[in-house]
Amino acid sequence: MSVCRRLPLSRVLLKARSHPSTKQSAKIMPASTAHFHTTRPQPERSTRDGDELSQPLEPADLRSFWDKLRPEPSTPSQPDLDIGDLRTLLSTIIHKKANGAVAMELHTQQCCTLYESLDNVRRTKFLHTLAHEFCAPKGKAREAATAYVDATKQSEDYAQTAHLARVLRDSLTPQYTELFDQINRLPNGFAFLVHMRADMLSHIRLVRDDTACRAMSDALMKKLETWIIGTLDLKRITWNSPACTIEKLGQYESVHAVKSWLDVKRRLGSSRRCFGFFHRSVPMEPLVFVWVALTDSISSNVQSILRDREPMENEHDAKCAIFYSINSQPGLSGVDLGNFLIKRVVRVLRADLPNISTFCTLSPLPKFRSWLEQWLTEGLTNPPANIVSTQAAKQLMDLVPEATTWTMALKHIMDSRGWTSDQPTLSAMEPVVLALGAHYLVNVKRSNCAFDPVANFHLRNGACLHRVNWRGNSSYNGLRQSLELMCNYNYVLDRIEHNNERYVRDGTIAVSGDDPYIARAMALNAKL
Repeated sequence: MSVCRRLPLSRVLLKARSHPSTKQSAKIMPASTAHFHTTRPQPERSTRDGDELSQPLEPADLRSFWDKLRPEPSTPSQPDLDIGDLRTLLSTIIHKKANGAVAMELHTQQCCTLYESLDNVRRTKFLHTLAHEFCAPKGKAREAATAYVDATKQSEDYAQTAHLARVLRDSLTPQYTELFDQINRLPNGFAFLVHMRADMLSHIRLVRDDTACRAMSDALMKKLETWIIGTLDLKRITWNSPACTIEKLGQYESVHAVKSWLDVKRRLGSSRRCFGFFHRSVPMEPLVFVWVALTDSISSNVQSILRDREPMENEHDAKCAIFYSINSQPGLSGVDLGNFLIKRVVRVLRADLPNISTFCTLSPLPKFRSWLEQWLTEGLTNPPANIVSTQAAKQLMDLVPEATTWTMALKHIMDSRGWTSDQPTLSAMEPVVLALGAHYLVNVKRSNCAFDPVANFHLRNGACLHRVNWRGNSSYNGLRQSLELMCNYNYVLDRIEHNNERYVRDGTIAVSGDDPYIARAMALNAKL
């Protein structure tokens, strides 16, 4: 079978935008000579100084800009994916029909090269075939289960029972896991699998009822978790790091979008830190990374960090390390790397800067507004008592005379435009939104855990809920997600293990500081 080989995407510097990219035609390669290339060429170093640093990114969609920094070579029109040939290739790899390890590696390389040559539509067909036709065979699993049950009832031969248990376990293992194992043995195969899982997750978001693909994504996630153990290196990322690494910071930043190269330089400058975990097979590409600001107090507004043009001159005067953004590659969604990263970074910062005594986050509430809008719809005419003070409720209703409840007034203001520019409205909204934000973090649960995913992450890691911040993120995204609220989670080092144990056991949320809105929410929680 012949496959279309697409050359890997190259990393380029910002100035490459003004130069036409070199066009290369795709070549048809037979299976015997196909090679799997995931190592991207690295760009030359650049000082990245000058006017181009301060230019805003184009187009307005920042994430698409970072994707377009790596121009794809033009290729001839792709032939339709031959599903029959694909089945043959996958079967050869999964059932180990190739003669010898070298032949097996060549077929695996061919499979990877084929996948990389496909567009999104054909990749979806590839994944659909793999998930549906190379899952655990139901017939074999049924036969193995019956044989194991009969053996345990009729025989006391432990050797035979153990053998049948092994057969049953193998029959329940999806066949595509063998393909993942073979790919992982290739140079840079781990990186290929991370990007393949990102494609799986994109497909699942579009086709939510594709349970076979969801099961395959979960199986690959478990594999990635296993392979990551003992292979990660913690590195500090600076402005002098390779350009391809710095480019990834902009591409994978999902919390506070990177707006320009000057924005990146500021985040990597004085009194700032960025640390990442790197897999040893992909030393230039962070799997997960965290941005840190060194400050003299616990920050309450992220714009003060992102736009700070006069950071602390002497880092040894800093008292706080603020973790304001944690990001990972899309294909590693569900793999818990952020917990280990924070703990390792705390250890490094304590060794380098013993003057820092407080390790705190400045975190978003990504689902607060969507929860609040649904909650308001259900409780407009009969709002629950004690969440918002009587005085705060009255001040809000005074702004909307036609409203008969403070919840109706709140919904009216939220649905209107320009309220964030009106000072009387902001003053009336502040105590109401802060009280609701604290209630949301403390009392709104999924099972026994915090409903908010960011809150659950930090509380499960042993952090304390410290403070809810009004207008903590005044960007459009902050308004859209959380009515501009942000909160601080405080990692009190001598309480982390105790906090983690109590939260995991019964959902108890540890608190530090004296935030009155959190105190009110905790008092309400005690009455529930």
